[in-house]
Amino acid sequence: MIKVSPSLIGSLLECPRCLWLHFNEGIKRPSGIFPSLPSGMDGVFKRYFESYRKKGLLPPEIDGKVSGKLFLDSEQLKIWGNNRKGLRAEFPEYDLTMGGAIDDLLIDSDGKFVPFDFKTRGYPIKEDTHEYYQHQLDLYSLLFEKNGHPAADYGYLLFFYPKSYSKNKATFITELVKMTVSPKRGLEILRKVNEIVSGKKPKAHIECAYCLYRKTYKKL
Repeated sequence: MIKVSPSLIGSLLECPRCLWLHFNEGIKRPSGIFPSLPSGMDGVFKRYFESYRKKGLLPPEIDGKVSGKLFLDSEQLKIWGNNRKGLRAEFPEYDLTMGGAIDDLLIDSDGKFVPFDFKTRGYPIKEDTHEYYQHQLDLYSLLFEKNGHPAADYGYLLFFYPKSYSKNKATFITELVKMTVSPKRGLEILRKVNEIVSGKKPKAHIECAYCLYRKTYKKL
């Protein structure tokens, strides 16, 4: 079985050849310098949400805007949000094991799990910005169901981007986006991954910078 995560699948599905090379020849895309600022901000936002979880309240940024309440089991959420532990499930029909770490979680009035993810950006979102993260919410929803937790048919992305800075304080703007999610779509993504990985090496993608680099490097 190959091991995947929602974030890894998202980046590699951009180019089937990169996906094939990653798992069949161990040739990975260069990771570059890790953007530590967004990661650090995620930690700040998680602690902020945790302070409201302890009060049994919703943060003002989402209060009155979401359907559901914050998941109250802080210890369980720490496990599911840990990159080394997280939510995990096996999909033997596709020779895959998938694990992912969630940012936060809501529970709707029917007791269904609603994935909730933080996204830090340097500028306001565009009309289609949220579409890039559709696969992540679908795959999180699939992970919940595989672990015996009923999943809602929607999830949320909360975007943060800076507005101003003054007197040692940065002001952020938030934009909440509600999205439909589907475990079935998540399963279809895994089927596609298996199909690519187990098939013949795909051709280089004309719009993939990594494929272009490999081609240029080979000529040199």
